[in-house]
Formats: sequence, structure tokens, C-alpha cells
Amino acid sequence: MSNTLQQQSPESKRLDLGSNARRPCHRRSVSAGAPLIYSGGATLLPSGNICPSGKILKPGLPSRGPNRTDVLGSGTVNYGRGSIVRGGSGNIPVPAAAPPLTVKRAMSGSDPEEVKRAGNELYRGGNFVEALAMYDRAVAISPGNAACRSNRAAALTALGRLAEAARECLEAVKLNPAYARAHKRLASLYLRFGQVENSRRHLCLSGNQEDQSEEQKLVLLEKHLNRCADARKFGDWKRVLRESEAAIAVGADFSPQIVACKVEAYLKLHQLEDADSSLLNVPKLEGCPPACSQTKFFGMVGEAYVPFVCAQVEMALGRFENAVAAAEKASMLDYGNVEVGRIVNVVKMVARARSRGNELFSSGMFSEACSAYGEGLKYDNSNHVLYCNRAICWSKLGLWEQSVQDCSQALNIQPNYTKALFRRAASNTKMHDLVAA
Repeated sequence: MSNTLQQQSPESKRLDLGSNARRPCHRRSVSAGAPLIYSGGATLLPSGNICPSGKILKPGLPSRGPNRTDVLGSGTVNYGRGSIVRGGSGNIPVPAAAPPLTVKRAMSGSDPEEVKRAGNELYRGGNFVEALAMYDRAVAISPGNAACRSNRAAALTALGRLAEAARECLEAVKLNPAYARAHKRLASLYLRFGQVENSRRHLCLSGNQEDQSEEQKLVLLEKHLNRCADARKFGDWKRVLRESEAAIAVGADFSPQIVACKVEAYLKLHQLEDADSSLLNVPKLEGCPPACSQTKFFGMVGEAYVPFVCAQVEMALGRFENAVAAAEKASMLDYGNVEVGRIVNVVKMVARARSRGNELFSSGMFSEACSAYGEGLKYDNSNHVLYCNRAICWSKLGLWEQSVQDCSQALNIQPNYTKALFRRAASNTKMHDLVAA
């Protein structure tokens, strides 16, 4: 076997041995036909039929036993055959391992594949911000590289920037329509957005027919959304709340519409504190791909549903200016929708009644202020703020019983409404009902 030199690494072949390096000679004795094992200190090995144990092989016979691990210096390499001297005490040099790819080297380079590999190393280490910087550079160097776009989407997803991630995946499949990994990422993102049809379409385009887990999630999500729509139609808000929470649990955890549906259920169940806190948790998807905003949700444009719900919550909490702004935004996004149109009208009329009532109250016209607040309650008979404001007017007119009644109405809607509790106590005191006070 004379292939030892062929088995050495390219780095070993390029080692400079110096001008005085001498190639060892092979001597054969007159009586022996097999080569001798060279025991000198030179850096190159002789050729010959020498097995790892140092025994001489007979020509034509294979060595016995499996390949063994041979130690060269401080490294361990698996060699199957050839003239290998076993042990770590020999003078055979070991080629130095190639230095790891560094961020500095990648940032100064111009090879997008090298930069992408550096990003991959950072991503695997959980350094998503640094990985994104690498992918940004790779995309800048090679804007038409679909893999760089897809990897950038992965880093954006890890950082919670899902709308941007979806845009990058769409760019990747635009550059390479057959890019399965980008389609798979898009399917997962659309699932999190609660976009069943969009997710299913990209799942099919990914060609991943073996893994049925994503499709099963989509089927379950679709079932919960349909149940939610039916319950909402019949005003079964407890069921709406259950089904919206179930949809989020399936995987639609970044859907503004589904979270807003949960908010609407809290509102209709008069759990205003829960509605207000949940409204703060509605995911923001600014710049989301058009496929997200154009999808219908409960019969209205998906993008309009969030401000539609927001307008109702703001009005219920007495933030009338915010309510009007949200309602107008919903109207701009879905002008022809009947539900949106009705809410816009209600919000504007209630806000106007409250503003007019406040003006009259400030002018000392308490009877007229009562009438103004009453007009607002015709449009929204569950507005605890208007009830309490009217109760104060009744008390100013000395109509303590009517004041108590309006305070009680406000507290039925919002049990922890401190202003109504105080006003009712004051009115009961005036009627000498100290126990109730």
C-alpha cells in the first residue's frame, strides 16, 4: 500500500520543509523482500505495505479488523489504511485547524455566502441581533439571494418582528418561487397571524406533505374561528371568549383580530378592566403584507376590525375623543361595512351628547344637562360614564332617588366605578338612608 502521501491533507502537502530537508532512503536487505519500518525523524513517511500495528503484510492479503483511530500529535483523525505510525510521540506534524469564521472577517468581506454562514453561526448561538446584522449585510451585497432573505426572516421572527419577517419571506419566494423553506416559514407566520387560507396555500407550495402537524393546527384553528363567528352572531359572548382563547392556544398567538375578538367579548360581558388590559396586548403588525390586511374577519376587512373594537372600548371607558378617532379609522379601512358604519354613528352621537352635557353642567343648567346625557344613553344604554354624569345632575337638582338609580345603573355595568359609589353614598345620605350610605 503506497498511498500515504495521497491521504495527507492539502495543508500538509503545502508545508515548507526547508532547503536542507532530506528525503529518507529505503533500503532492503538482500535476504528480505518486504520493506523495513522507517524509524527516523523525517517528516515524510515511506511507502509500503505497513499496517497500523507495524506488522508487515503479505502481498495480496487485506488487513484484519476495522478501521482504528490514530493519534497524530495532539489531534485525532480516523485513517482506514496506509503507512501510519501509531502513538502521539512521533515527529509527524499535524496541520493546524482552520480558524473559525469571525464576525469581523465576514463584515469586511464581500462574499454573501461567507457572511450568511457567519450569520448562521450567530443564529445557532442565539445571538439573533448580531445574526440579523450579518443577514442584512448579505442581503445588501446580494439582494437577489433568496436564501439570505429567508435567513433574515428567521432572525426577524426570533426577535418578534413578524410582519417584517413575512415581507422577507415573500421577497424570497418572489425571487425563487420554488424555494420550499421560505414557503414553510410563510405558512408558520400566517398561522400565527390567524390567516388560515394564506397559511394553507404556502404550506402546499412548500411541498412538505410528510409533516401533517401544521395542517392539523390549521384545521383546528379554522374550527375555533367558525365557532367564534357563530357565537358572536348570536351574542353568546362567553363562548366567543372561550373560542378566541382556544384559537390563540392553537398557535394564532400573533393575530390582532383574534386578540381583538377576545377584547370585544370582555367588553360585552362588562369586564371593562380585562378589556382595557387586553387591548394593550393586541399585536402590532404595521407594514404587514397585503394578504393580511385584505383578509375578511367577521365579514369586515381584517385591518378594520381592531379599531372597530378599540372604538367601543374607548367609549365604554369614557375616552370619547379616542373612541371617535378609532371609529373613523375603522370607517376609512372598511367604509361600506354595516357594523362599522353603525359604530361610527353611535360613537359620534354619544361623544356629542357627553360634550354637550358637560357644557350645560358647567353653565349650571343641570336639567338641560340631564337631557343631554339622556340623549347619549339612547345610543349607548350601557355607558356607565353617562349614567354617573346624569346622576350628578340629579343630585344638583335635589332629586336624590333618581341619582341613586343612575349610580346603581352605572355600578351594574362597572362594579368598581369609584365615582358612582361615592355619588350614590352621598345621595343616600341626603335621603337619611345611612345604612345604604
